[in-house]
Amino acid sequence: MRVLHVSSELAPFAQSGGLADVVAGLPLAQAAGGADVAVIVPLYRGVAAQLAVANRVLGEPIALPLEVGPHRFDAALRIVDTGQLRFAFVDYPPLFDRDGGLYGPGGPSEFDDNPLRFAVLGRAAIAAGVPLFGGDPDVLHLHDWQTGLAAVYARAAGSRSAIVTTIHNLAYRGIFPKAVMDELGIPWSLFTTDKLEFYDQVSFLKAGLGLADAVTTVSPTYAREILTPERGEVLDAFLRDDIGHVHGIVNGIDTAAWDPAHDPALPAPYSRTQIAGKAKCRRALALEARLPHLADHEALIGVVSRMTDQKGLDLIADLAPELHSLGARLVVLGAGEPDLEARFRYLAETFHDHVSTTIGFDIGFAHRIYAGCDLFVMPSRFEPCGLGQLYAMRYGSIPIVHAVGGLRDTVIDLDHVALAPIIPGPRLNPGPSIPGLGAVAGQLSIDAPAPPPGAANGVVFEAATTDALRAAISRAIAVFRDPPAFATLRNAAMARDSSWTKSASEYIALYRELVAARRV
Repeated sequence: MRVLHVSSELAPFAQSGGLADVVAGLPLAQAAGGADVAVIVPLYRGVAAQLAVANRVLGEPIALPLEVGPHRFDAALRIVDTGQLRFAFVDYPPLFDRDGGLYGPGGPSEFDDNPLRFAVLGRAAIAAGVPLFGGDPDVLHLHDWQTGLAAVYARAAGSRSAIVTTIHNLAYRGIFPKAVMDELGIPWSLFTTDKLEFYDQVSFLKAGLGLADAVTTVSPTYAREILTPERGEVLDAFLRDDIGHVHGIVNGIDTAAWDPAHDPALPAPYSRTQIAGKAKCRRALALEARLPHLADHEALIGVVSRMTDQKGLDLIADLAPELHSLGARLVVLGAGEPDLEARFRYLAETFHDHVSTTIGFDIGFAHRIYAGCDLFVMPSRFEPCGLGQLYAMRYGSIPIVHAVGGLRDTVIDLDHVALAPIIPGPRLNPGPSIPGLGAVAGQLSIDAPAPPPGAANGVVFEAATTDALRAAISRAIAVFRDPPAFATLRNAAMARDSSWTKSASEYIALYRELVAARRV
C-alpha cells in the first residue's frame, strides 16, 4: 500500500509542536509494517542544516512546475530516502526559505501569504505522486488545516487516492477571506457549508474534512468532544451532520528517541526493571533547576508546556505559593503568552527555593525534566491527545492530568482497583526524611512484573479548577510518600505501551477499507 503523508511539520527538521512528532512517528511505524510510505513537507530555512546534523543529504532537485490559480511556480522536489521511508521537501525559496519560523513570527497564520504557501504545498503533494510512487498513492493522508487544499486539488485532478484528514487541534481551522478562492484556483462550487465556506470566509480545514473519505483525530475522547458546542469550535454541527463519523485513534511516541535506558541527554540510564538511575536523574535535575536542597520527602513536580490558556498553566501558577505546605517543588520549562511567562518568572524569583522557571525550549532539558521529576502536571483545559503524559509515563514520572481528550484516554487514575488496596491515607504536610524513600526516587532495583491490564498509572481530576488540581496533587504526594504504592504506580506507568505500533495498524486497517471502497 502506497501512503503519502502531507504535513507542514516533520520532526526534527521542521517543528513548532506535537504535529511534527506525529508525522515523524506514524509513517515510520507504518513503513515498519510493510507499507510504502513517504512524507511531503516544505523546505523551510534551516531544514538542510537539520538534515546534515542527522547525516541526511537532500537529493538532487526534481523539477516540479506548479499552477495555483493564476500563479506559476518553478518549484522542485528534494527527496531524502532513509531506507525505511522517503521524505520529500518542496523547494521554492520565495515562499519557504525565510526567517520567522514555519508560519510567521507571531502565530500559526502570521505570514500574509500563508494561504498561497500552503496551497503550493497542497498542489505539490498531488504532483509528487509520480516521482515518489510512479503514480497516485493509494492513500493521501492530510494533517491539519495547512494541507486541506490538497484534497481540493486531488479531487479536481481526478485522483483515485483515498483521502484521510486528521484533526490534530480543531482550534486551528485555517480561516481566510473568500477572495482566496480565485487567487488559489478553488472552484466556487465548493464554497458551500458542507465544503469550504465558513461564515462567508474560507476554512482550509473544512476543505480537507469535507472532501475526505475519512476524518480522524488523535484520541477517542477528543473525537466525541469536538461533536459538542463546547469543544466543536463552531464546526460541531458540520462534523455531526456533514461528516457523520470521526475516528479517534490515540497518538503514539517514538519509543527509541524517548527511552530512559538509552537517552544521551540523561545523567544516568534506567529502565522499568533497573530503576536505580532515576534517583541520579532526580538529584541532577534539582541541581540544574537551582533547587539544590530538595528533600527526600518532597515531591519534585515537572512541567514542560507551551504557556497558553489551553494548557491550564495559570492553575499551576495559582498553586505555586502553596507548594511548600503541600510538600513539593516545581520545575517549569516553556514559552508562550507574555503574561504567563512574566507570571512564572515572578514566581521563580519570589519562591526561588521551591519554584524554578526556564522560559524557552531546550529539548535536552525537557528530557531531563521527564526523567528527574517524580510527578508531571498537565492541567490542560482541552487536549486533543497530548504527548507529555506519554513521555512522563515512559520515564517513570507520574502524570497528573485533567480528564479531557487524550489525557482521559491514556491515564488511569490511582483510585483504580488495581492500586487501591495499597493507597495510603493522606499525609500531606512536609515531614522529616522517610526511611526507605530513596526507593521512590529510584534507588531500589525491583522485580517488576508487568502490571495487570488497566492498572492505574497516574492521577486524574475532573474539573479545570485550582481546587481540583490542588486535591489531585495532594493525592499524588500521598502516594509518593508510600514507597511500595508509588513503585506500583510507577511500574504501571512505565509498562504502558505508548509506541506507534497499535495506532499504525489501526490506520492501515482504515486505509484498506477506504481503498477497497474506492475500487468498487
